[in-house]
Amino acid sequence: MDDGTITWIWFAAGGLLALLETIVPGGVVVFLGIAAVLVGLVRLLGWWQDLVPSFTAFFILSIALLILFRKVVTKFVQGETSYQSPDEDAAAFGTVVDITDTVSEGHSHGRIHFHGTTWPATCLSGSILQGHKARIVSRDNLIWIVEPLEEDIWLSMEQK
Repeated sequence: MDDGTITWIWFAAGGLLALLETIVPGGVVVFLGIAAVLVGLVRLLGWWQDLVPSFTAFFILSIALLILFRKVVTKFVQGETSYQSPDEDAAAFGTVVDITDTVSEGHSHGRIHFHGTTWPATCLSGSILQGHKARIVSRDNLIWIVEPLEEDIWLSMEQK
């Protein structure tokens, strides 16, 4: 392959790497592309034609660009970030669930329907009948601790 073709391969590789940044975000691949374009430019100017200095310059430029400019660029071009709590229990607290088997205080024979399946449950006081709704307040290993909804509390007090 002649030197002119290799030079244009550097330009094409640089452009392709810069385009890949849209698919592989993170602010790394674009700097590799810039380094490849710079190597192509130096080869076009005729400063060197051998492959060894070209690859050496590419590696040095890539590292230098990453170290010097990535932090600066990420300050101005921020990606989308979102935070989700890794604690699944914290996200579940306060969720209203259906009682599938009567839940009562002190034992875990009751069951609730939560996240598409049934789970063992208990409550802190009294009992919650099957068919009613409850709110998750905490968890003890696999057993969810629930409390009746306020309308169910008033309903059970009227029945007494």
